[in-house]
Amino acid sequence: MPAILTTLGFALLGLIRAEPRTGYALRMVFETTPMGSYSSSPGSIYPALKSLEKQGLIAAQAIGKRVLHITPEGRRKFDDWLTAPMGPEESVETALLRFAFLHDHPDRQVTLEFLTTFITVMAGRASGLRNWLAGDEAQAMPLQARLAVMHGLRSLEASAQWASEAYEALKGEV
Repeated sequence: MPAILTTLGFALLGLIRAEPRTGYALRMVFETTPMGSYSSSPGSIYPALKSLEKQGLIAAQAIGKRVLHITPEGRRKFDDWLTAPMGPEESVETALLRFAFLHDHPDRQVTLEFLTTFITVMAGRASGLRNWLAGDEAQAMPLQARLAVMHGLRSLEASAQWASEAYEALKGEV
């Protein structure tokens, strides 16, 4: 049974696809960029890299240091993940990671389709929360719990608005 890639695995593949790097250089990306939400710990990065290598998705080439390169199979697997429509259960964080890596996709239409799906998913999630908040179960909750759910609703609405604005900004590039 093939191993299932984690979001960290895809983040590593994307970074290696963009530029062959050492494990240390990858750790530094996570320490010095907004990708810092991923642990830069050697206990996280190196096992994930070993798994990618074992699956044949990356390969190491020793040029003084152990430099990691994406393999053709790794590129195919990454591109499949990158261009898949956003699923209804996909986290916003994972979707935004995919959006960021789409920056150099040769077909801008893929990015626009991704954003269209993102808008639909966010609007659907927001609608579900709005309906739930209007129901009896939500009204029976403590006020602070309802306020927390309302924060989630506002976040979903803001994400959908952001995606609409991103779509408008990018559609001129098609």
